[in-house]
Amino acid sequence: DAYESVNTTWMKHEFVSLDSNGNVIGYIKYNIDRDTLNAHSLQIINFSDNIATFGIDTMKCLEDIFVKFQFNKLSYCVVVGNSIEKTYDRLTAKYGGVIVGTKRRHCKQMDGNFYDMKMYEILRDDFINSLSNK
Repeated sequence: DAYESVNTTWMKHEFVSLDSNGNVIGYIKYNIDRDTLNAHSLQIINFSDNIATFGIDTMKCLEDIFVKFQFNKLSYCVVVGNSIEKTYDRLTAKYGGVIVGTKRRHCKQMDGNFYDMKMYEILRDDFINSLSNK
């Protein structure tokens, strides 16, 4: 089955990242809680080796979350042991975020095993302050 994107941005924002030839190289999505102005369930998936372009698009998304849309907080998580975990740790620290904790044996992967899930959050004020400290 083909993926169908949502046709409203009220509860979810989603984007594709394109290379200079217009090829899709990645996907970025997050959900929105309008009552608390929180963005959550961030998904960042790079399909290519084009780390530079995808990184720029990811940073633009983070800036949009806090500057353009002025959401209060961004929450996201990663399966412990995933190769992107160290990058998430660095990104979170760079923008004043914190590791909230770890849910033990929280998710079941395709291999049938359960894995821990590390949770992160960045507050808008901390993100904005990190931009002025550059």
